[in-house]
Amino acid sequence: MFKEFAAMNADLQALKNAFGRSLKVGPVEEVDAERGYRLKLGEKNGRPFLSPWYPHPETGKTSIPLKKGQIVGVINPAGDPRQGILIRGGYSNEHPSPNGNPAANVFEDAGVRVEIVDGALVITIGGTAWRFSAGGLAQTGGSITHDDVKIDKTHDHGGVDRGGEYTNPPRGA
Repeated sequence: MFKEFAAMNADLQALKNAFGRSLKVGPVEEVDAERGYRLKLGEKNGRPFLSPWYPHPETGKTSIPLKKGQIVGVINPAGDPRQGILIRGGYSNEHPSPNGNPAANVFEDAGVRVEIVDGALVITIGGTAWRFSAGGLAQTGGSITHDDVKIDKTHDHGGVDRGGEYTNPPRGA
């Protein structure tokens, strides 16, 4: 009877151990385009305790790499961290949400902001924004060029005569 009890206790300990490793949450500590990501799961002797390498958690045609310090979770289905998968977590003080409007969908990365809100698509880069909507396209800031010739509000035409004549092309064309 003691053998059976010891075997059940060993099984219970193995299950507790596997379950305890099945979900881990921590910030991304290392990023590698080929190997994927390593998470900081704690510290030991003042040094980070790192996970094994996990592959990029996406199979679609987009690539939005995780950033160092971003919160993610890990699911280790069999308790083996080498078979784990990453799950994007929430926002943090280091990586706040780019969106304060719950009615908007926002993507922001690498200096570009894409916002879908109120029936429009708004793309902002630096001080220039383009708004696409049912009413058309509006640009705020920046300039517009075509074949290296400015065609925005700063361009002008020569050869202007009153009447039904056409003007010359924009200067510089």
